[in-house]
Amino acid sequence: MIDFRYHIVSIVAIFFALGAGVVLGAGPLKGTGSELVASQAERDRQQLADARAKLDEAKALDKYRDDYVAKVTAGLTDGKLAGKKIVLVTMPNADGDLANQLTEELETAGGQVTTRVALDSKLFDAGQRQLVEQLVNELINADIQIPADSTTYQRAGLILARGLAAKEEGKAADPESTKILSGLTGSKLLSLKPSQIKDRASLVVVVAAKPPTPVPDNSTYNDAVDFAEGLDQGSAGAVVAGTPVTAENGGLLKALRSDSDAAKIVSSVDVADIPAGQATVVFSLAEQAGGKAGQYGAVDAKNGVAPSDVQTKDN
Repeated sequence: MIDFRYHIVSIVAIFFALGAGVVLGAGPLKGTGSELVASQAERDRQQLADARAKLDEAKALDKYRDDYVAKVTAGLTDGKLAGKKIVLVTMPNADGDLANQLTEELETAGGQVTTRVALDSKLFDAGQRQLVEQLVNELINADIQIPADSTTYQRAGLILARGLAAKEEGKAADPESTKILSGLTGSKLLSLKPSQIKDRASLVVVVAAKPPTPVPDNSTYNDAVDFAEGLDQGSAGAVVAGTPVTAENGGLLKALRSDSDAAKIVSSVDVADIPAGQATVVFSLAEQAGGKAGQYGAVDAKNGVAPSDVQTKDN
């Protein structure tokens, strides 16, 4: 009964308000309503103009920052990867433009991207695990050192590394690498560009993809983290490159950095979409070639903005 009375009173109040509005509109406040609306519209236009101006300013500052890094610090990465051959591996749905930018930066630093590998989502599909396990067992050979406690996807990473890379420079493709790559591409787990390789690389860059929507649990990336570990163990070093969102919950870099074993050997950079971050990928690869690893970037990056040997030392 109380609720009913409340609604009746509310409805009556609304009618009184409407009636008052009609009377006032026809009486002493006639014209005031339109003036108020016009005044509010003007304020809204000004707020919108101010917001646009701030956005333009933010874009200009971002452009200045990127141009400054690209032009003023140009040359800092020159020669850092001289003589190094590199494999670029893109995770399923990774940004192709980001992969292209990284390729350009790696080659500007003197490296040579010998192969680009596009991993198919089928590789990490839970429904395809049995296929992956069977293929891994078929492709393992005597010259691949398999840790006793390794997982299926660590072994898969090791096998791909054996096909495309080595711990030393100067290793050419051989019948074993051809067999491995034929098995992996034939099963539609990945594709290669070029489809045939001549030289095996020593370093690996993995390009992380933006997390899907809805954001998955970090454990979703366990297999991908194991795979990156395998790539690192089968080469002279690996760096996983992504954007800030990949270092947040639901992203590959977040999962990698949360895995203490993986983070000890695989490096990561979470700002690879800006010039400074692309330079950090170069520095991280050079650090990997020297036997060290680190987590760099802007989001919970344990080791700071870049490897310590390229940071300015405090006096």
